[in-house]
Amino acid sequence: MENLIIKPGSLSFRRKAVGGMWIILGIVLLIFDKDSSGKLAWMRSIAFCLIGVIHFTPLMGSVKAQIEVCEGSLKIIWIGWYRKVTVQDNEIEGITLAAKGILIRRKDKRPLKINFYLIEKEQKVQAYKFFTEYAQQKNFVL
Repeated sequence: MENLIIKPGSLSFRRKAVGGMWIILGIVLLIFDKDSSGKLAWMRSIAFCLIGVIHFTPLMGSVKAQIEVCEGSLKIIWIGWYRKVTVQDNEIEGITLAAKGILIRRKDKRPLKINFYLIEKEQKVQAYKFFTEYAQQKNFVL
């Protein structure tokens, strides 16, 4: 079974646009507040620039969704998540397909929710197909 990789283009563009606007706002405030000698004006400008830079880094969460099929487990990092989650096959009770995402029910742990609000229809179909095939292959309750 192949790995699933989904990269929504609009999210990356929006994140870069918002980051650019924060940086521009910080620079404009720095230019217009150069007459004021207060530390607050400088700190505010630097803070706005730093917020803009953070939008360009992985500190805002992952931009792409990736599901790796490993030996006896799934490694999942979804859009907006900060780290990978490893789900062992033996801890999965079932997989629920819903209109707004997928829910992986796990034994003795909280269910893992994968939301589909940032991906397009074709990518949702691709994800549903992946999880349906995975559940059939591993004989999970779907």
